[in-house]
Amino acid sequence: MLLLLAGPATPVSAASNADATQISNADAAQPATPISAADWLQRYRALAAAAPASCPPASIPVLSGHAPIRAFVLEPSADQQASEPLVATLKDPILESFIVLAQDADGCIHIGESGRLAPFDQRSISSPFPNSRLPLSFGTTSPIAIVMDHKSIRPWIELVPESQFRRLSERLWIALGMLTGILTTLFLIAILMTRYQRSALTLAYLGYIAALLFYQLQATGLGPEWLPFWPAPSTQHLLQALAVGSAVIGMSLPVFAFLRPRGRLRSLLLISVALSATGFYLSAQIAEAYRFGAAILPVLAILVILLLATRLRDDEPGVRWFSAGLAVTLFGGGIQATSVVTQGAWLPPLTAFAFPIGNLIESICWLTAIALRLKAQHLALLERQLSEAKYDSLTDSYNRRHVRKRINLAIAKAKRTSSSRKDNGVSGLLYIDLCGFKDIRDRFGQAVGDEALRRFSSLLQGMGFNVDAIGRYGGHEFVILMHQDAHWSETEGAAATILSRFQEALELDNQSILIRPDIGIVRIGAQYSDVDEVMEDASRALRVSTQLGGRRATLFEPQMRDRAKIEQELLDALEEAIRNHQLDLHYQPMVALENMSPVGFEALLRCPHLSEKGIGIEQIFASAESAGMLKSIGERVIELALAQIVDWQRQGVWSTSFFLSLNVCQQQLIDGRFLESLHRASQRLNIDAGAIRLELSERSLGVDLDWSHHVLPRLLNQQVLLGIDNFGTGLASLTMLTDLQPDYIKIDKRLVAVMATLPRAQHLARAARLFTAETGSLAIAEGIETNVQLETLLELGFEHGQGHLIAGPMSGSETASWLQLAARAHEQPRGDSLWQRQLH
Repeated sequence: MLLLLAGPATPVSAASNADATQISNADAAQPATPISAADWLQRYRALAAAAPASCPPASIPVLSGHAPIRAFVLEPSADQQASEPLVATLKDPILESFIVLAQDADGCIHIGESGRLAPFDQRSISSPFPNSRLPLSFGTTSPIAIVMDHKSIRPWIELVPESQFRRLSERLWIALGMLTGILTTLFLIAILMTRYQRSALTLAYLGYIAALLFYQLQATGLGPEWLPFWPAPSTQHLLQALAVGSAVIGMSLPVFAFLRPRGRLRSLLLISVALSATGFYLSAQIAEAYRFGAAILPVLAILVILLLATRLRDDEPGVRWFSAGLAVTLFGGGIQATSVVTQGAWLPPLTAFAFPIGNLIESICWLTAIALRLKAQHLALLERQLSEAKYDSLTDSYNRRHVRKRINLAIAKAKRTSSSRKDNGVSGLLYIDLCGFKDIRDRFGQAVGDEALRRFSSLLQGMGFNVDAIGRYGGHEFVILMHQDAHWSETEGAAATILSRFQEALELDNQSILIRPDIGIVRIGAQYSDVDEVMEDASRALRVSTQLGGRRATLFEPQMRDRAKIEQELLDALEEAIRNHQLDLHYQPMVALENMSPVGFEALLRCPHLSEKGIGIEQIFASAESAGMLKSIGERVIELALAQIVDWQRQGVWSTSFFLSLNVCQQQLIDGRFLESLHRASQRLNIDAGAIRLELSERSLGVDLDWSHHVLPRLLNQQVLLGIDNFGTGLASLTMLTDLQPDYIKIDKRLVAVMATLPRAQHLARAARLFTAETGSLAIAEGIETNVQLETLLELGFEHGQGHLIAGPMSGSETASWLQLAARAHEQPRGDSLWQRQLH
């Protein structure tokens, strides 16, 4: 790429000791008697001093000793001398100084100076090449040409008839004008391209063209010839150093921006570019630095070729165009190198511009390569934008916008086909929510959560349903829109397949992740007018699935809209109750059945404001859980319960052997915020954690939940014990109960209610008591309403119980009075049943 940018470096002699070489049209490099340039100048000074008085005065130049100098003897042939004046020219347009000395037949001395260090108008003929007109006839001393240049001495000297040289110069000016015009056009294109699409690649190309244009104007001498503001000739050596150094950097910019080298090759390229450019810049002060900068260029070219060899493997047309441009530049530099190596062998004049022409072709090829790259990037951007408008970036399923678009189409199609048979025109929609997904992210982190969503989406798409669209509708919500020609049984089957597939945990990042989908199903028929109506009904069905315990699919029914309205009114009332502190706790004792002495209390939430409206506490909890309001309720329950313990301690009715149980749901335990709030409140009020039990319904144990990871570590960390409520109504396995090691297990009141008359119930109760004895848990019978039930429990060996026969739920102050009464009652003999009536 950069080889021969400043011309290949060839060995040159010391500034004043170079031997003269004979130059003729017949033989371009015949040896002559060794005479140095300084000796020739001295000889011509003597000839000028001895010239006839009629001759114009001649001032022999004084050469600087800072640049290599070489002298060439000019020997025109006999027929050339007899025709027309000859022009001595050097086919090196970037030469610093070209001095021609000749003696005519009258003994007068003719002096011609040209090159970058001399004003352009000093040339005998306006030409891109340095030149000087020779006299028509020569004297006894041979004409001499002296070449001075910092980079290298190129013996490309020719003697050309003046008329022929003028015609050649005219053609060269046209060619150079075209070259400069094309470069200027490319510069303007680069500016427009940068303004249209500013990027590292377009800016690199703009810098490359600017540096190349500066180099061409400076190297060919067109700058001072065409531009009136061009610096004076005295600064040409500095300008040349700046032009060549800037060209090295400018040509490397597209290489880095387009080919994007990496690793060690990138480092080597950066170092080579820096060293070469620095060498050329320093040549303004240190002549030898020019050779150092030029010597690095072959190394840089080899590195670029190696880089291209790796990039050509890519199937990208732009890389091939880039390589073609580089090859043309290397070819042009090679032609100029051939001219130098052959020491002045005759080559067409345009070969002196082979490298600039190569640069021009290279810039066009690189522009084509960049245009192809930008076009590919634009197409990729359009494709990405189309993809983003249609697909979810995380899961690669359809995004919310596209899903809504497909649902709209399904609604429109349902309206068009509503007059057909019943199932025709009806599409099934499954609205899926991953219950508890926030806990997965909180526990395992964002990355694992994202991977879980990707895996879930991938599994959905791989189940082979007859679908129109599968998409991610929200954070952890998905929609499956069945195809309109799918039978309704396919919709129901899809829901069942999803629930069955995700009963087992997924293995992600060496972690077992349990995904719990809840599903709401909707028939999209002509009754719907827009997507929002469909999704509202799907959300209502989904909410029912969640309220029924999750991991199930529920088909929307019209009456759900009325229930949803009532539920919303309930939520509004519940929010008001929480905000106005209208929630309260009542406490029901749990006692030792033998002597009715209390062992603990169950805190039961009460909301008189809602009870007056006929809203039960179970309904409140179900609505609060589905609406995400359990955190607020949980914090209020903790505040009231612990404050009550403190109050009982102050009254002296609370014993350290008592415990207070708080009803919790599975969501609160998994979330962990409830436990954190409990821990902070216990520490603030200085209440022993052992005084608290968390009571969980057995129904919650029937779902697939990894308790050993989700719950037990938090319970153990907070030193909180667990109680199981409603035992006998759920699906909890004995293994799970053994692993949990609950502090107590409550026998469900429905089992207690039939125990006196149903032997099978007694067998179950006896088995439960034996199990609790083996696991070290208390067996508490709840819902004791009659003396018969009490006696039956005592016969079965139950030691603890709870129910209205003993005491119903009471306020905190009533519970304190009850404790005082119980303490006095236990001091009386048990023979009289008065103690029991007093307690009740």
